[in-house]
Amino acid sequence: MGRLKLLLSYNIVPQHQEEYMQFAVQVFVPTLQRIGLENQGVWHTAWGDYPNRLIIFVGEAQDVRDAMASDTWEQLESRLKGYVSDYKRRIVPFQPGFQF
Repeated sequence: MGRLKLLLSYNIVPQHQEEYMQFAVQVFVPTLQRIGLENQGVWHTAWGDYPNRLIIFVGEAQDVRDAMASDTWEQLESRLKGYVSDYKRRIVPFQPGFQF
């Protein structure tokens, strides 16, 4: 079936910056890695009319589907949305290199 990329883009709400960082580093990324998704990078937009954060996870197609259907993902995504605005989630076929 191949691999998929999970692309999450958003703006961090300034008043939640510290809580977001703690959540992302201590909970969000490690939990997604435990359920089979590999973190492929975190990008910060310093200039331009784009979301200021893009985080990328990669996994086998079935692992990504299973993760997205899980209660764990639902809880993580809900909590993430409490720290960010303009949240978008995309799942795309894996291609090497940067994808937006």
